[in-house]
Amino acid sequence: MPDLVVVREERDRFGRVRRSRLRYAVEFDPDRGAYRSQLSPGHSVWPERPLSSVVALGGGTGLPVVLTGLRRHLPRGCRITAVVTAADDGGSSGVLREQYGVLPPGDIRSCLIALAGGAPEVSAALEYRFDGSSGPQHPLGNLLLTALDMVAADEVAAIRLAADLLGVEDIVLPSTTGRVHLVADLVNGRQVHGESKIPGSGAPIARLRLDPPDAPPAPGVLEALRTADMVILGPGSLYTSILATLVVPGVAEAVAAARGARILVCNLMTEPGETDGYGLAAHLEALAAHGLPPEALDYVVVNTEPVPPVVQARYAAAGAEPVRAELAPHAGPPLVVPAHLLDPGPAVRHAPDRLGPILCELAAGHPKLGEEE
Repeated sequence: MPDLVVVREERDRFGRVRRSRLRYAVEFDPDRGAYRSQLSPGHSVWPERPLSSVVALGGGTGLPVVLTGLRRHLPRGCRITAVVTAADDGGSSGVLREQYGVLPPGDIRSCLIALAGGAPEVSAALEYRFDGSSGPQHPLGNLLLTALDMVAADEVAAIRLAADLLGVEDIVLPSTTGRVHLVADLVNGRQVHGESKIPGSGAPIARLRLDPPDAPPAPGVLEALRTADMVILGPGSLYTSILATLVVPGVAEAVAAARGARILVCNLMTEPGETDGYGLAAHLEALAAHGLPPEALDYVVVNTEPVPPVVQARYAAAGAEPVRAELAPHAGPPLVVPAHLLDPGPAVRHAPDRLGPILCELAAGHPKLGEEE
């Protein structure tokens, strides 16, 4: 008699409908005069896919938090690729790119340190800032990346050399190796040129673009997105970090076409000058306006832990407020995943050891496009 297959359907803790196929070997028992069945090994539960590659996009302070959480909770054999905005033009990065014509090193430095596997003293040394006669202080890591950029075969090779020095086995890529600047078109018709000037524009942003507009993705970016088991956007400045990577030609389309789980980590607070008054819905609308509609995302991870009143008052004085999660869980797509994510420190930040396991669990239980559940 052929095996008996029973299909069971239920929801997991994130609200996803999951189907398992239970296969039973059926044979006739002559002593009992009846058929008996036995569950075949390996068919009682949904097998979780082992993760082999993950991509995280963005910049600023948010991307290193994601990388820290992923590296702590992913198996060592899973490769992480960080795709970092290349449009930073403020602070130390802005001075170095202006003086030496290099890619802005600051966000790349932060991502390498987040993934570093060497002595913590080395990472601390790369963050050490040297006094300059004028202008901003330069972290040692920025100076190192600048020097490597000037002597290596290309920008990607320079980052790889720095990664080797830090014992980083993962990959950090700029979104583009072109020398680009951000241009924000405002709702009042004005334009603002330069990443560091956008938050002070004084008007809401209608659209973000690159100058030059045809800067290609860095080698390896599109392939990493194509093969990823998980693609993560955010947290970070919506326009000057997240969208700054997506407006590179071909990147938003590659994220939308990715076969793995596509996850947005929603920001905890609004950002004055960029996302004043934005809730989750407004964040999704901004992504859609730049080529990534809501249906191109599988999950949005949102914080539901209250910000302490004293901390919230301090942020309110600077014009920031908690991002409202207006979308209901299970409404999807995308599926909203609520969680307590706050780091206990004085700044409102995601806790890497709370965020990392959720991201890994979402990806491990998500069927790739074309795979049968």
